[in-house]
Parts: sequence; C-alpha cells; structure tokens
Amino acid sequence: MTIFLLTHSTGIKGPGDFLEDYLLENGNSVLKLQHPLDNYRNKQTIFTKNKKQVSLYNRSKLSVINYIIDFAISLRCILFQQIDIYIGANNFDTIPGIVAKYVFKKKIKKIIYFASDYSEDRFKNKFLDILYLRIEKFALQYADYVISNTQRAANKRISIGLVRSKNIVIPNGIFLQKPQFKNKKIDAGSFIYIGNVTKEHGIFQIIDIFSSYIKRLVIIGQGEEWEKLKVLTEKKNIPSEFYFKKDHDFVIKYLQEFEGFGFAPYNMFSKWTYYSSPIKIVEYISCGVPVITSDVTELAEKVEKDGLGIVYKILDKGSIKKNIDTLKILW
Repeated sequence: MTIFLLTHSTGIKGPGDFLEDYLLENGNSVLKLQHPLDNYRNKQTIFTKNKKQVSLYNRSKLSVINYIIDFAISLRCILFQQIDIYIGANNFDTIPGIVAKYVFKKKIKKIIYFASDYSEDRFKNKFLDILYLRIEKFALQYADYVISNTQRAANKRISIGLVRSKNIVIPNGIFLQKPQFKNKKIDAGSFIYIGNVTKEHGIFQIIDIFSSYIKRLVIIGQGEEWEKLKVLTEKKNIPSEFYFKKDHDFVIKYLQEFEGFGFAPYNMFSKWTYYSSPIKIVEYISCGVPVITSDVTELAEKVEKDGLGIVYKILDKGSIKKNIDTLKILW
C-alpha cells in the first residue's frame, strides 16, 4: 500500500516521524513531503520515498506567501504520484489531499486528518485565526477519519462539527529502537529539558525559580529563545550543558542514562498546550526519568495518578522541592 504523508516540522522528531516509522515497519511504501514549520529562512521542503530523498526545494522567508507555496508544492506532488491513503499531519496539510481527490478527481481511497494539538488563537490575529478555524472545519468535514492526540482535542473538534463516527483518539507515543529499562539512582539536583525553547514551554520560569536547587542542568533542543536561555543560566551561575539540534537517537540514549528529573513546565501562553499530548513527557517516562510538569496538559493527569513524577498547579519551589525529595526516595 502506498501512503502519502504531508507534514510541517521544526526539525525535531515528532508524531509525523514516528508515524512514518510505524508505516514502514508494517510493510507500506511511504511518500513523505515535509515543509518547514513557521521559520522558513534557509530551510528546505523535502520530498522522500521510504526515507530516500526524491527532491528538495529551497525556501525563503516570505511571510504568509509561504503557505501558498506549500499548498502548490504539495498539490503538485500528490497529483503526480500513485496514492492509496493520504495523511495530513495538521488541518492545513489535509487540504491538498481533499482538493486533489474532490476537485482534480485524484484516486485516493481514504483521507486521514492525523490531527496534532488543537490550536485556539494560533496566530493571535483575528483574520488569520478565523481562516484557521474555517480550514479546520473544512478538514473535519471531508476527511474520512480524524485522529486527535487527546480526548480534550477530540471533544473540541466534535463541538465544532466533527462527526463522532470519524473520530479516533491516539495519544502521542514514541518508537524506541533499543528499549532499555534499568534501576536508577535519581539525583535530586540534576535536571534535563528536551525540545523547543519557547515561551509556551515555560522553561524560563521554572529555571529562574529553581536556580538555587539546580546542581546540573542539561538542555537538548533548539528554538527562538535558545541563546536567551544560555544567558539566564550564566546569570544564575547554573552548571549547564547545551546540546543543539541533536537527533532523536542521541536524545533517547542520553535520557536512558540520565539520573535526574525531566522538566516539562507547559504554561497557557499559547492555548494549544491545553490540548497537547507532549512527546517529551512520554520520552522521559519511557527512559526512566521522573517528570516535573504543570497541570496544563491532559497527560499530567496520568503522571500524577501513576506516580510518574510531580504535577504542580502553582510553581512553588518549596512544595515542589519537598515532592522531589520524596519521589527520589520512592523511584
């Protein structure tokens, strides 16, 4: 079976990549078109077949025009390929498949909207946010199946028109090439953060508050606030290790050996966090790293229920430190 997967990506391995791995592991042929996410400067759109590059398009920073270019490239690639199943990794990425099937009469058996986090007020621009909602509703109407990664996201989509019979909830997971489970001696002064360094990920606030407790801090990722975070750790005299844009194998191997706590301090700066299913939390848990996370995400409920870490409602260093000491003994 030939499956066409369309995604936008920051470059950090995510749900679309794990889905590609799963599909290939199960004997499918996968055509994948990956556009840059948000930042297009000096980036590329890459088209692959079974992870081998077919073509590459150099991109530039052209504001909203990039979305038009994305659509044109996507539609062209779809129309010139034989496809059984089409998967769009967000609402915008689902539209080219719908247009190809219903406007250009392209033979596609099923269209799947592989929905990521639902995003309210994504652009913080009234016109763009209204347009985004209309695209969402259009994708919900014409996709054969809609996969949400949390029940919260599914409920929201149902409230704006998703037919329940098309709804499937699959939380984000990860694919471990070499699973490793061993006892660890957790160090109460060691902390790690993996992923994008941005305002909504809340890393600045928790480091600022916890600076006196942190004896070792490891940051693996990228993001618009990367250099600013370096400045903060230097200002606070926090012993830190920064690993920029490392691949997923590096991240997993590091976590499997790491004996400390994993930060996942999501906040509500952007509303998508409320509907999210954070991969970093799953990666921490799967590698034996207890989590310190806010109560913002749906996954926080499982962390608290199963004793997989510390969940806080208010970022109070005294109570969290007490829980760290307790969890270190129990882990």
